[in-house]
Amino acid sequence: MSSTRIEQLIDNVQAAFDRRPTEIETGLDVEGAAILQLRKACRLLAGAEALQNANYYTLVIEASFVAIERTVEFRLLERGTMQPDDLPGTHPGVYREAAAAGVFEESMATDLADLWRDHRAKTYYQDGLASAARAEAMYELATEIHRYVTGRSRQGHECICGKTTQ
Repeated sequence: MSSTRIEQLIDNVQAAFDRRPTEIETGLDVEGAAILQLRKACRLLAGAEALQNANYYTLVIEASFVAIERTVEFRLLERGTMQPDDLPGTHPGVYREAAAAGVFEESMATDLADLWRDHRAKTYYQDGLASAARAEAMYELATEIHRYVTGRSRQGHECICGKTTQ
């Protein structure tokens, strides 16, 4: 593949993003940034579950981390603590904002930021070992945070975005 081909593909992608979408993912055409973030979190969790079953552990870990962030962003937006243009630009920043807004305790924010810093990048760059146990633990954490932050604490709840979690 030549750099000319890559440049053409970049142009194609840019053009696709510049056009108003016509065939969007079902359920994501919502009014309100908060519900959009919540639905993204639900989709990430559903995708992580499917990827876990297919043994794509690196992707499960990645999707779980992002699902946590989208869930927290939902709550920050839903409470009016933040506006869509003001969401934190860093992964640990999401956790700090959540603690500042009372979504969860400062110690939990610190633990989540440490987890992200110490293990997300490590999965990719240092030991490179995304195992079933690591993926399952991360998915379980993401699912529990989703329940906690959305106020749905029991197993098998139907989330307000329509996803039933296990």
